[in-house]
Amino acid sequence: MPTIQTRQLVDLLTRQLPKTSLLNKLKISYRPYICPFDILLSHIPKNSSVFDIGCGSGMFLMLVAEFCAPEKLGGIEISQTLIDNATQLLRQYQKPVQLSTYDGKTLPDWISDYTCITMIDVLHHIPPTEQETFLAQLYSKLRKGTTFVFKDIDAEALPWVYFNKVHDLILSREIGNEWKAQRFLEYAKKLGFKVLHFSKQQTLVYPHFTVVMTVE
Repeated sequence: MPTIQTRQLVDLLTRQLPKTSLLNKLKISYRPYICPFDILLSHIPKNSSVFDIGCGSGMFLMLVAEFCAPEKLGGIEISQTLIDNATQLLRQYQKPVQLSTYDGKTLPDWISDYTCITMIDVLHHIPPTEQETFLAQLYSKLRKGTTFVFKDIDAEALPWVYFNKVHDLILSREIGNEWKAQRFLEYAKKLGFKVLHFSKQQTLVYPHFTVVMTVE
């Protein structure tokens, strides 16, 4: 895949903003400056079927459609309003799209129909007592050979992780429950994932770690 510039992503997202509040529009427009979307997109296999956990208004799936030539797109989100936004946004690509609201407990069985799963900055929003259960349930639903592209904030990157906590407190009105990168790696391997790639990135004041896995 050709190198993607952050400015390209910002311009594309800005042109496709959903009908939402000014604050949400700013969050969507400038997120490529704080989230390494270029790295995440580079790990999505071309011509795959991509399912985004916590798809929001569909902006990342739109980037996938633009740069990764997917066969179909899917995702879940807890807000029906966001699902409606994503449905409207992704119509322009004339690809099969399957989106649904998530009840916070049970992942849909049809997630197994997808060959690439993405989960970006979602784990730290799940209550601490439910995080391991969520990941275990996800693993149990995926078929052999599925690619799992995961990105979250690294709790061991002090003091930088506190900037994300303040970010979440202001914008989401909650304190994030971030994991240390090493803890995630160990638990993913315990579940049975094979790790294909691991890296850390720092964008502005945000410490990220990215893990690409597969189900054996």
